[in-house]
Amino acid sequence: MIAKNFSRCAKTYDKAAVLQQEIGKRLIERLAFIKITPSTILDLGSGTGFFSKFLLQQYPHATLFNIDIAEGMLSYANKNNSHYSNQLYPISICADAEFLPLQNNSIDFIFSNCMLQWSFNPQDILKEINRVLKPDGLFLFSTFGPDTLKELKQSFLDFDPNPHINLFMDMHDMGDLLLQANFIDPVMDMEHFTLTYKTVVDLVQDLRQTGSNRMYPTTDIPATFHPKSFREKLIQHYELFRTSENRLPATFEIVYGHAFGNTHKSLYRADEEGVISIPADSLEML
Repeated sequence: MIAKNFSRCAKTYDKAAVLQQEIGKRLIERLAFIKITPSTILDLGSGTGFFSKFLLQQYPHATLFNIDIAEGMLSYANKNNSHYSNQLYPISICADAEFLPLQNNSIDFIFSNCMLQWSFNPQDILKEINRVLKPDGLFLFSTFGPDTLKELKQSFLDFDPNPHINLFMDMHDMGDLLLQANFIDPVMDMEHFTLTYKTVVDLVQDLRQTGSNRMYPTTDIPATFHPKSFREKLIQHYELFRTSENRLPATFEIVYGHAFGNTHKSLYRADEEGVISIPADSLEML
């Protein structure tokens, strides 16, 4: 469902994703303080490929892989490759981040901007990222923290106890997951952005145009239809947050992190029945 939703908004995403673009640019600025010379780069959750040009400008001799679960996003990105005139095009792959079609220890640098919050199993994704990351390779990412859309969340809760906003992970919990996934030297920090809107409808429109208006799958809360009276209640309760400048705020907590691949990590993953297959050529002869 999430893949279809993002595919549908491929043409509107870049125009509406001002915040995601600013976050990604700040993420790339951090590379000035991390000395790496990658020959292979993976943009995980690459979307429309907006950051391909920035990554290839930073590392012009690297091979760039763009992986996204939304086929529509990748198709849109491939149609807009004209700005790579003197460079190799990124290699686009449609795949789930939990099951990357890449070999063990094959990527030097993994960049992921505003993608991890869509994971139902973040620990599984982090283990998979570490599997394909080379020893001492860099994983650099951003995601959303628990204060994200707190005004919208409270407005819903004022009249409906059912969840309507995704749960976002605290940066300390994310750091713990990185350690559990066998990463080395994780570094975490965060900041808040506040966007302002004239109306709640404008906020919801932005969320729709970036594919962010869907909750990821839950085990017990079905998607519900919101009648006109429901929307009117939401508008009424969100009005309580209107500022003296006559604007409605929307808070976004941004979590940044980086960590390195573990030289001593386990390279093998189990299948659905827990069976681990180990290539024969990886075993040392006694």
